[in-house]
Amino acid sequence: MASQSLTVAEFIELPIVKAGLPELVAGSEGLDAEVRWVHPLDVPDVSDLLRGGEMILTTGVSIGEDAAAQRRFVRDLEAEGAVGIAVELGFAWNRELPKALVDEADRRHIPMVAFRRGIRFVEVSEVVNGSLLDSGHALARRGEELHRSLDRLVLEGEAAEAILAEVSRRIGNPVVLEDARGELVALGSVSRQEDEVVDTWSGLKWSDRDPGEAEGAVAVPVMVRGRTWGRVIALQADAEFDRFTPIALERAAVAVGLGLMRGGEEAELRARSRGNLLFELAAGLMEPLSAARRAASLGFPRRHGQLVPVAAVWRPDALDQGVGYEEAWASLLPAIRAAMAEPDRPALLGSRGNCVLGVLDRGTLGSEPDDVASRERLARRFAGVLSRHEVEPSSVALAIGGAAGGWEELAPALVRARFAAEAGAAGPVRAWHDASRTEIGQLLLSMRGSPELAQFSDERLGPLLDLPGERGRDLLDTLEVYLHSGGRKTEAAAELEIERQSLYHRLARIEEVLDVDLRDGDTVLALHLAVMVRRLLRN
Repeated sequence: MASQSLTVAEFIELPIVKAGLPELVAGSEGLDAEVRWVHPLDVPDVSDLLRGGEMILTTGVSIGEDAAAQRRFVRDLEAEGAVGIAVELGFAWNRELPKALVDEADRRHIPMVAFRRGIRFVEVSEVVNGSLLDSGHALARRGEELHRSLDRLVLEGEAAEAILAEVSRRIGNPVVLEDARGELVALGSVSRQEDEVVDTWSGLKWSDRDPGEAEGAVAVPVMVRGRTWGRVIALQADAEFDRFTPIALERAAVAVGLGLMRGGEEAELRARSRGNLLFELAAGLMEPLSAARRAASLGFPRRHGQLVPVAAVWRPDALDQGVGYEEAWASLLPAIRAAMAEPDRPALLGSRGNCVLGVLDRGTLGSEPDDVASRERLARRFAGVLSRHEVEPSSVALAIGGAAGGWEELAPALVRARFAAEAGAAGPVRAWHDASRTEIGQLLLSMRGSPELAQFSDERLGPLLDLPGERGRDLLDTLEVYLHSGGRKTEAAAELEIERQSLYHRLARIEEVLDVDLRDGDTVLALHLAVMVRRLLRN
């Protein structure tokens, strides 16, 4: 059996199975089906427990005496891909299996076996599954199954994380991807939290004689266009490595390499990896200590000064149609990171959707991180990168926060920076926005889950939007520009590219439609808030 497949008929004839005095009671037409795995099962709901090709061992205690439940049990096993059912008598049924159970198995051509002598399911599983795992046929089949699965992921454009997750599921252990510098780029794990995987990976001690060997790990290089880009590593965290582990890693390395050959994949991977860290920290999904360790694995120093949060958000309609936010950020982030960092104080930046979050060591802003001149220099570097990449700087809103003492203080500081950037993207263009103090836009964004905000805006601006055609939209744009210019009519007319007299007519019409007086301070304040709420909620 070590080099051949195992059919249901052959399973019944195995010595360890024959010891239970097996009797085939149904489904003789299915005896040639191939057994991929032996699975003890005593639960009524079998959904999502099987992968196909399993021979089920059960006592029947979870099936029950209800005929409908017995038939459903067989149907569910067939739907999950089981190829046979073996039931030990003496637990749920003493002399024979229920007619409903046997008839349903026979009708569906699923072999059903009754064990008339007690048998230890665990011993049957260990012997048969061990032989299946060791067989060359089984290894080749598992390798081909994984190969097809990974090919599908690559063709569908899935990122490296999806490939690593699939391999992790197949080998029962976490898998990580690191680059040639030894920085962690991506990981996949079906059973371990990210910080556990990072801790295990960072604690590996690689052999001096063989850099591909470490206790509790197996590594395979990832080749991209003839050079070693990095390597995929399996971590022995949940299960013992078997002969399939290196086969699975070889398949993973090829699939990751193919993905990296697509333009921008490498940059997107790095941006996503750093973005996942910063966005999860900001959302309170990661402990500060775990964030610090994860940042170190991405090249950010463990020893640093105060941390300065930054955020950047694309303005609405800033990108050409068909260009995604992630794709656009991926091409810019390496240059932005280099511009914002210093040789001994690297920056950490990552993207998610239309937003970039970043953290800088205090040294990148000089000795006084809250100094306005230092922030302006940083903003000029940022704008310079955009210009060099033929991106209009005004299409992105940049926010720079106050220095945080450590990772514990960084999470709320990142949230403030993101709110400031999002508010800035919905308002007038500025070189940068100060996230160290709460402005009106940030305050409104922090309250955007409140239905009263939308109601407030609709009540104030609704009559304009109810006007037919584009007239209401034009008047709302006029009101917005007028309010953002602080009521300076000359400035507002110039921005709208209309004559001052035309502006006067529009303002008079706005007052008439809304039944307001734009000379009243409270009215202007309420309308300005309503306009800001509408822009922020709309975006």
